[in-house]
Amino acid sequence: MTALLLLASLALAGSKVPLPPEQIIPPKTTTLAMPGGVITADVVDTPAARERGLMFRRSLKPDYGMLFVFPGEMPLGFWMKNTYVPLDIVFIGADKRVTGIHANVRASTPKMPDEEVARAGGYGQYVLELPAGAAKRWKLRKGAKLKFEVAIPER
Repeated sequence: MTALLLLASLALAGSKVPLPPEQIIPPKTTTLAMPGGVITADVVDTPAARERGLMFRRSLKPDYGMLFVFPGEMPLGFWMKNTYVPLDIVFIGADKRVTGIHANVRASTPKMPDEEVARAGGYGQYVLELPAGAAKRWKLRKGAKLKFEVAIPER
């Protein structure tokens, strides 16, 4: 069983005992075309999945992304509690244009007081989290048009 499937199994089971392979649900993914290239990103589109996000991960591959999908455009706030890797956080409107970028959002530490945990806010229907420095590498800027296909969750 791959490490990713094992992590999915642990998250779904809510325990340290992995689910049998036939009960493992692979992560949803989508391909994102950006000005500087193409990546495949995990898609999180439920309240529980969006809340967990990239928590507890100790490293990310340079070409990794996680796309948060919301029912509609709205003000969005991200609190980086238990997020142990620095990130670029890209806010994207319903038209799939970048509405804002927070570059190199600092990681939290296991014992960091809540008031010191980084926060990032913006407006959009989607949020793309990337390893710190990736937004610049992929030539992302405010107004850039991205191409991807995802289902929009119900309200």
